Amino acid sequence: MKRLLLVSGILVGGAVASRILPEKRREPMSRFAAKVRERLKSHMGRMLEEMPEDSPPRLVMSTLPRLAEQNDQILALLREQNALMRELNAKRGELS
Repeated sequence: MKRLLLVSGILVGGAVASRILPEKRREPMSRFAAKVRERLKSHMGRMLEEMPEDSPPRLVMSTLPRLAEQNDQILALLREQNALMRELNAKRGELS
């Protein structure tokens, strides 16, 4: 817990310092931030792999691909419905 607080404090301090420092220092800081970001991502990936299968974060991560697939199916159905509605409206316009 103390380590987490220390890391979060360092990250917040780094973000504040990057805003305060002059513009010339922004380029090296962005490379540093990219390295920190990459390190955090790899650490989070390792933590996620070590969690049990039924832990909430793993459950969320396992459902995200299925949700994206369902969203794609819903969008396809809505596009098909829109096309059918346009055809129906076009036919009604021809009849009147």
